Parts: sequence; C-alpha cells; structure tokens
Amino acid sequence: MALLNSQAYPWLNDSLQQLSQLYRQQRLAHALLFNGPEGIGKLELGHMLAALVLCKTPAAATACGQCKSCLLLAAGNHADLLLLQPENASLGVDEIRRLTDFTQGKAQQSGNKVVLLRHAERLTEAAANALLKTLEEPPQGCFLILCTAQAQRLKPTILSRCQRWDLAPLSTSQLSDYLRTQQQGPAPDFIVSFSGGAPLKALSLLQSSELQTLQQLITQLQQFIRSTEPLAPLLKQLEGRSDLTLLLSYVLREQIVTMPMLAPAQMQGLQQSLFRFCRDEQQILGQNKALALSALLTEWRALLRAGRPGRD
Repeated sequence: MALLNSQAYPWLNDSLQQLSQLYRQQRLAHALLFNGPEGIGKLELGHMLAALVLCKTPAAATACGQCKSCLLLAAGNHADLLLLQPENASLGVDEIRRLTDFTQGKAQQSGNKVVLLRHAERLTEAAANALLKTLEEPPQGCFLILCTAQAQRLKPTILSRCQRWDLAPLSTSQLSDYLRTQQQGPAPDFIVSFSGGAPLKALSLLQSSELQTLQQLITQLQQFIRSTEPLAPLLKQLEGRSDLTLLLSYVLREQIVTMPMLAPAQMQGLQQSLFRFCRDEQQILGQNKALALSALLTEWRALLRAGRPGRD
C-alpha cells in the first residue's frame, strides 16, 4: 500500500480531521464503520487513518511520511496493518480467524495495530458472530476499520459496537470541480451524472477504456425498454456488472423519468420497482440476479407501455 496524500482526496479532509482529533484526544473508538457508496473513498480514508495511527511522529492530522513506520507503509510492508477483503462472494470464518490471530499478536512498530476490512456486508453469519468477540473486547492499541456500501446488511450487534461514519456523495458542482482539477477542461456531463456523486468512480471512468462500451450498453437498455426485442442478449451483458445499480439508477433518472407524457403513476411504479430490486439484492443472499433483473426490466417495459403502477 502506498502512503496516501490527503490532498488527493479533498472531500475526505473534514472526516480525516475529525478522526485525527479524536485520536489525539484518545477518544477514537477501537471499532469504526465507514459507510458510503462505492467510489467515495472509504478504503482511502481508512488507509490515511491507519497511517496516522501507526506513525511514530504524526503531524496534526496526518502521518509524518518519514518515520520507519511510514516508510514501511509506503513500501507496502508494514507488519502492523492487515487488509482483509473477500476473495469471492463472502467473508468467512477463515478471514476472521486471521483477523483474530493478528489482533492478539504483539505490535512490531508503534505499539498500535490496524485492521482494514473491506465489504463488511459480505460477512457470513458465522463470520459476523466470530467478529463480535473481537469487537466486544478489542485488544489494547488495536483499531478495526470496517468499510461498506451497505451498512443495512450488517447485524445490529455489529453496528452497535462500531463508531459509524457516513460518507455522503458529492453534489454535482462539487464533483465537477474536483474532476476539473484532475484533467484539462470540464468532465463530460455523462460521467458526472452516472457516477452518483462518487469521485473515485467518476475518475475511474474518465481514465477507463470502457466509457464507450458503457454508453452503448445504456443505449441498448433504453432501446429494450421501449421495444419488443428479446432480453437474453442484453441480460448477459448486465448481470455480471459491479456497477449494475448505478447503471439502472442512471437510466431511470436521466433517460426514462425525463420522457415526455410520463404519468405520475408510471413514474411511481418505475421508482418503486427499482427500489425493490435494490432492496432484495442487498437483503436476499444467494438471489438469482439474472431472474430478478429480467423481472425488473420486463416490468419497466410493461409500465411504459401500459401506463400502470408496478406490483406491490
């Protein structure tokens, strides 16, 4: 892990300042939950806080960048930092066993240890129960930072033991201003709108070769909803995408709701159907995504054609 510069993430500065102040005052909780949309910078904030906590001579709100601990972090070789992330669809007991063994060991450098746990919403039932034991009695000098875009999927007992930080999406003007500093000239309106206020998602799109593919996919989706074309070819392209919810939200917000002559009942039905799809995706483990997506798009097509609200 490279040592991150807080100036590269200006929208995180307020949160980092507050967390730093709590740490200096010895009031920083040993279990933190960073919640926010994908691409908002949860892991980056966790890395910067970890660097501060592990630094031997920290500045006011950041790590010094020059002590032995900071140099080890910059080299990606710090023994007192553990990054855990799912290797597949879930975080299991084996990963939490690694976490437990790590937290119970002796710190090698500053006396503190930090665990960064990505996609905490993917904890299995057994893994969540195992993690609770560490959250209830955290070892001295050990900080656990859980990152998630879906805090509602975590067990209440996990949530109650963490100090929660919600990272809100940037406004359109804030995101546009940030992207303008990252390139020559303003960012395309499509990227600003599609990324949903998540600057790292927007920046990734700007630097990606997939932008044209994504725009073509949105066009295909819009054409499907308005036509009688079969769904199967489009479904294959959609179901495996990690940004599926963003994509559907964009199409609904920018391409469908703005259609002329759209009745209030149609608009309500469209919005409710997307809400149900997102809710079920988050709450139903092992959901058949292809089937759920097929049902959603078929319902959108029917709503636009018949002008009737969606099913309850």
